[in-house]
Amino acid sequence: MIDSRSSESSSSASQAPITLSICIPAYREAASLAMILPSIMEAATALTPDFEVLIVDTQEPMDDTAEVCARYGARHVRRSGGNSFGDAVRTIIQQARGLYMLCMDADGSHSASYLAAMWAERERNEITIGSRYVAGGHTENPVVLIFMSYVLNLTFRVAFSIKAKDVTNSFRLYQRAVLTPLRLESNDFDILEEILIKASIRNPQMRLGEVPVTFGRRKAGESKRKLVQFVFGYLKTLQRLRSFAATARKEKASA
Repeated sequence: MIDSRSSESSSSASQAPITLSICIPAYREAASLAMILPSIMEAATALTPDFEVLIVDTQEPMDDTAEVCARYGARHVRRSGGNSFGDAVRTIIQQARGLYMLCMDADGSHSASYLAAMWAERERNEITIGSRYVAGGHTENPVVLIFMSYVLNLTFRVAFSIKAKDVTNSFRLYQRAVLTPLRLESNDFDILEEILIKASIRNPQMRLGEVPVTFGRRKAGESKRKLVQFVFGYLKTLQRLRSFAATARKEKASA
């Protein structure tokens, strides 16, 4: 978990809330960020004048991400707790100032052209997922990766009764109040499923929606997401998520 005594956490806590935080974990993604930040800034400005673009970098600099953020007016913070994807998500929840938090990848696979469609769902759904697997959705991954991703999504959806077709995509719009009470433990990309599981246990009436998006190819750099490795380890992931779900139900029952 994040150390609440960190200087970044203290400064964030004293800042007034805003309407929208666009939150992007970045792990050696300076080249890609330089390509996508202009379109993100333009799209966000059309949604609300009251926004920030929050880039959550590694704990120690690995490239010139900070300089790219300064060039395009994005807010740059470093991860707390470690350099994992889970650490980035937990840092986002602590550092973001928005009443709504729109999370997307740094590699350009999530297009800013979909921000308006997701933003339009902000009051209808507590969580809105940019979905590859609803009508109108698409992914540019190779066929083998599409098949493995679809099987994983089906497995998680059935195992945890998640009422969405794309439970592994990180392109999401959250109402802030959904995320802040959650005690998130995962360090890898399975934190995305953990969020859906724990949020739905905490609020069985939670409104979960999807809008169709195209998942594009990364714009620069190398992928940090090892899907094949994750597929072969998915039984351990399922077991861990089941344990998280059981704990969350006990905590809810004793509350």
